[in-house]
Amino acid sequence: MPAGDPTDPSVVCGPLISERQRDRVEGYLRLAVDEGGEVLCGGARPRGGVGWFVDPAVVVGVGNDARVAREEIFGPVLVVLPHDGDDDAVAIANDSPYGLSGSVWSGDRDRAMAAAARIRTGTLGVNGGVWYSPDVPFGGYKHSGIGREMGVAGFEEYLETKSIAEPA
Repeated sequence: MPAGDPTDPSVVCGPLISERQRDRVEGYLRLAVDEGGEVLCGGARPRGGVGWFVDPAVVVGVGNDARVAREEIFGPVLVVLPHDGDDDAVAIANDSPYGLSGSVWSGDRDRAMAAAARIRTGTLGVNGGVWYSPDVPFGGYKHSGIGREMGVAGFEEYLETKSIAEPA
């Protein structure tokens, strides 16, 4: 599905924040090819070339050591990495300095939840679950941030807590 006008209900991917970010995303797609990968689909600017759009892209053929797989792109790029079962998939997911968000998909809900519990990200959807809501804390793990926005945890960041102790 191509990127487009975010007010159009049939569009799932709007523009990037700036020309610089669009150029950065396109640079990652070129880098993926340079690192031996293939842009399986997407990655082009939509017809007309107006605005800071990049069609959602899928990259295959790289390992978890590729920059396109390891760095936060903040653009519509999905890197598909092969794995050797659940333990390997979780190890690949956790082998990153980042941990903002992720998702797990499986026909077996218990298996998906078990994998999700082991993945070190601040937010994680299972089988298309939408975690984003004003009452749900948002934030990452590792280099993706400290602290939380939204929800009770977000409000608590603005509070000053005092502990008082006296002899028993």
